[in-house]
Amino acid sequence: MQAESICVVGVGYVGLIQAVGLASFGLAVKCVDLDAGKIAKLRNGIPPIFEDGLEDALQSVIAAKTISFTTDVAEARDCDLFYVAVGTPTSERTGNARLDYLEAAVSAIADVAPVGAVIAVKSTVPIGTCAALQARLDRDHADKRLAIVSNPEFLREGTALKDFFNPERIVIGSASESARQRVRESYAAFDQRGIPMILSDTSTSETIKYAANAFLATKVTFINEISDLVETVGGDIDDVARGIGLDSRIGPQFLRAGPGYGGSCFPKDTLALATIGRRHGVQQQIVETVIRINDSRRFHILKRIELAMGDKLSGKRVAVLGLAFKANTDDVRDSPAVDIVHALLEEGAEVRAFDPVAKFTVDHRAYQQCESMADACEGASAVLIATEWAQFRSFDFSAVEPLVARRYMFDMRRIVDIDADWASRWDIERIGSSLKRASA
Repeated sequence: MQAESICVVGVGYVGLIQAVGLASFGLAVKCVDLDAGKIAKLRNGIPPIFEDGLEDALQSVIAAKTISFTTDVAEARDCDLFYVAVGTPTSERTGNARLDYLEAAVSAIADVAPVGAVIAVKSTVPIGTCAALQARLDRDHADKRLAIVSNPEFLREGTALKDFFNPERIVIGSASESARQRVRESYAAFDQRGIPMILSDTSTSETIKYAANAFLATKVTFINEISDLVETVGGDIDDVARGIGLDSRIGPQFLRAGPGYGGSCFPKDTLALATIGRRHGVQQQIVETVIRINDSRRFHILKRIELAMGDKLSGKRVAVLGLAFKANTDDVRDSPAVDIVHALLEEGAEVRAFDPVAKFTVDHRAYQQCESMADACEGASAVLIATEWAQFRSFDFSAVEPLVARRYMFDMRRIVDIDADWASRWDIERIGSSLKRASA
C-alpha cells in the first residue's frame, strides 16, 4: 500500500477541489461519485461546476495521471485514506443537516476499506456526528480498526482553488492520534510552509466549522443593519465599513453591504447551528437573530424598489443583472438575486435576467433569462444590479439608454461608478447610501 493511496468520495464542489488539489501535489487520488454523467465529464476534463482555474487544474492532473474517476468505491479498496465530501442538505422537517448521504458513503467505504484505513469527513455535519460514526464503525467493523477524522473545509466559492492552495489553517479532529497524523501527512506540503495545523477531537473540529461560518454571517448581517441606518440618517456605508474594518480587532472582510448572504454554506450552517443549540438547551440567540434579519433583507430591498417605482410593480419590466449568489461562481443556491426575482414575479412584474455564468429557470411566463445585458435591459423600467460581476462594474450603461423605458437603477452591490459620465443621466439608488441622482 502506497502512502499516497487516497480516495475522495463525492466529487461535487468540495470533493473536486480537494481531489484536484491533492493530485496537484503528485499524490495518487481516486475519485468516486455515483453520478455516472458527472464521472464521464470529469474523465474528459470537464468540471461540473464553474470555478476560476479549475478546468485547467483538472486537465493538468489528468495529464499527469495523478487522478482517476469511477462510480464504484470498490475500485478504491487499496486506499488507506478516504475523504468524504458528500452533501448534507438541510432537512425541511428538522432544520438540521441530513446525514443519509454521509452515512451511506461511510458504510460503503467501510465494506471495502483495508484494515486501519482512515475516513476523513469534509462534509459539514452537526456536532457529534463523527463521534457517532466512529461508534458505529467500532460496532460493525471492529476487526478493521477504522478511524473517523473530522477535517472541515473553509473554501469560498469563486476562489476555492486559491483557498485550497493558500489555507489559513487546517483543522484535523479525531480520537485517534495515528488517524490525525495520517490526514496531516496528506497535507505535508502545507506543513512544510508552516500553515497552522489545529489537532483536536471531532466535536471541537465540527464546532470550529459552524462557529466560523456563523461569525462571518454575523459580520455580513451587522454591516447590512448599519447600512439601513446610513440610508436613513445620511452618509456612506463604504466609508463606515472602512473606518471600522481598519481596526485590527475587526478586520475589513465581510463588511460589504448588500442584499444579504446566500449560497450553499451560510444559510444552511447558521440554521443547523441554531437547531443544534436548541436541541441541547443552549439557544444560540445571536445566530437566530442573524437568520431572521437576513431572511427579511430581501423584503427590505423589494420595498425600496416599489417605492422608487411608485408602489406599483405589476406590469412593469425589471432587468435583473446577476443571478449567482456572488460573483465568479454559477451557484444560485439561496441566492438573494433569485429571491428578488421570485418576489418581483409575485408582485406582477415582468423579469428579464442576465448572468454571465449562472442559469436559473422558473416556470413563469413573465420570466426570461437573456443572453446579453442589452437583451435584459430592453424595455426595462428598472435595472437591478444583483451580483457583483466585474463586467457590471465596468459597463458603460449609456449603451443601453436607448433601450430602457426608464433610466432607473438600483445597485444592490455598490459596484456602479456613480461618477461615470453616463451616471448623471440615470436615477441611481444604492444600498447603504442616501444618494440619489436625478435623471435628465
